[in-house]
Amino acid sequence: WLFRTPPGWAMRASGSPNRFKHGLAPLEGLVETDWLPYPFTMNWVFTAPGKVRFEKDEPFCFIQPVQHHKVEAFEPVGAPLSADGDLARQYALWKEVRGDFNARLADGDPAAMKQAWQRYYFRGEFPDGAGVRPEGHVNKRRLSVLPDAPPGD
Repeated sequence: WLFRTPPGWAMRASGSPNRFKHGLAPLEGLVETDWLPYPFTMNWVFTAPGKVRFEKDEPFCFIQPVQHHKVEAFEPVGAPLSADGDLARQYALWKEVRGDFNARLADGDPAAMKQAWQRYYFRGEFPDGAGVRPEGHVNKRRLSVLPDAPPGD
């Protein structure tokens, strides 16, 4: 495959998410496909001796478009949690609620066992039930599938 992206966009190449191969680890790279006139390789490192086999149609590379100059422009900032009072309050509440839930699970509480997990992130909710659901929250991405290559070159 030869990938071409619009200017400023690159392809992040990595192993397939949530899939593992015994004895093999994927390497990840950001490939500037906005100018690249040739294909790139997907690279792996053996982590144990022996052979590894990829079956027919098994995914071996995951590609994801990334605005690579925006990644470089991103500037992380370290700050104490107390610098954001509302965030600190929400975190403290989550920590308390999660600790209580885990204790009930450990004690075999039937209601906690039935619930299994709290799903706050999954549902886009805050632990206190207050707050507005985050706009644009998505818990499952539905990505387009790469079409088959057209016949030809």
